[in-house]
Amino acid sequence: MEQKRPYRATVKRAPGEPPLTQYRLYFMHGAERRITYSHEFEAESDERAIRISEGWREGRRAELWSGSRKLRSWDADG
Repeated sequence: MEQKRPYRATVKRAPGEPPLTQYRLYFMHGAERRITYSHEFEAESDERAIRISEGWREGRRAELWSGSRKLRSWDADG
């Protein structure tokens, strides 16, 4: 099975603005929670990353990570 490359969204920052934090949203499948693909992106805060992830998730099982920190997990809707 061919693996999809992670999608990476980058937010442009003005000079002098603080750096953004890196996040990765993993989409999971099955009882063993196998990772099917992921989105890599940057956000201003954990709260903003959670809001972004909720939009991308579209009711699918997912986990949001920043480095070694697991911020949130969602079960599939329905």
